[in-house]
Amino acid sequence: MFTEASLHVTMRVDGPSVRTVLVRSTRMVQAARLFAGKQPAEVLQLLPAVFSLCGTAQALTGLAAMEKAAAIAASPAQKAARSLLLLGESVSEHGLTVARDWPLLAGAAPSLDHAKRLRHALAGLRAALYPDGDWLHLGGGQLRPDTARINTIVGQCRDTLTQLIGHDLDELMQPIAFMAWLQRESNPLLALVTNRCWQGLGAGAAFLPMPELGPPDLSARLQTDREGIYLARPDCAGRVFETGPLAHWHWHPLLTDLTDRFGTGLLTRLAARLVLLAESLREMDEHRHDLRGEPAAPLPRLDGQGLALTEAARGLLAHRVVLKEGLVGQYQILAPTEWNFHPEGALVRMLTGAPADQDLELRARLLVHALDPCVSCTVAVE
Repeated sequence: MFTEASLHVTMRVDGPSVRTVLVRSTRMVQAARLFAGKQPAEVLQLLPAVFSLCGTAQALTGLAAMEKAAAIAASPAQKAARSLLLLGESVSEHGLTVARDWPLLAGAAPSLDHAKRLRHALAGLRAALYPDGDWLHLGGGQLRPDTARINTIVGQCRDTLTQLIGHDLDELMQPIAFMAWLQRESNPLLALVTNRCWQGLGAGAAFLPMPELGPPDLSARLQTDREGIYLARPDCAGRVFETGPLAHWHWHPLLTDLTDRFGTGLLTRLAARLVLLAESLREMDEHRHDLRGEPAAPLPRLDGQGLALTEAARGLLAHRVVLKEGLVGQYQILAPTEWNFHPEGALVRMLTGAPADQDLELRARLLVHALDPCVSCTVAVE
């Protein structure tokens, strides 16, 4: 259904610095139009299948949008179960990044064993909550949480990340402990950043974190976006927000300390991934206590429109749906990548004016990685 998409970043150099940065996207931002005319249940089953990354977040955001459209209120236990699934996906995505991508970017061997262990543990989370597989049932599926299994999964994730990082993740959230670890035996990528003195890379650009509840004009802009112009290049009163781990957790003590030292540059952005991992595991511990068994909810007649927002692994994800006589009449998806890789977005702001030396392409790739697009991205210098 969805063709392969990608991003292409071209930096045009004029003398000693980057004069302009062009971002070309082949992402099908209006592909969700293909859902029109389908049954809501069919769309919900398609969402995790057609999105190779963050499929759980895509599906659960679509589920929440449809429930809002139909005025369905999920129970606290259902919300807790869904939060566990979302957090588990974030731990899996960012854990894989630290285990595989961070070493590769620094020219080191990836820690594939840790990545496999993490994925294997989290693969059982959905069945531990919804053994009948009806996790995308409107109003909530049959929730029969296996508490012992869920406890084991969270414990295995914590142990695997501790082994991968070589330090207790919660202790690492203390600024003094983090700086000591950074100087002693940190991850190869963080060591590269430190040795090259690239901690503040990109810190000179304006940092515009996404509001916690999303852009205040989001609903109105989506409703009037007939041609998909807003979906392709979103803004809020001319401002292009940044979304993702740093934008969401910028108030965290570790990140405020690093921002004071190095600004909102490369090191702070990489550390934000570790903050996300630590906080996600902590929140998973909290949500476990809100679980209880529940039968599947009855299906009502589906009519209305709904907008749902989810803080997914890569940032704020928005789904808007219009239901008419039980069918999907309109469907829109606004993903984090359209904000961060906007022609006037965070990446362009960080690269414009950058020194045009022999390391320019590598530095650009590191900043692309720090913003974490959901598709492949090429970088070129002209």
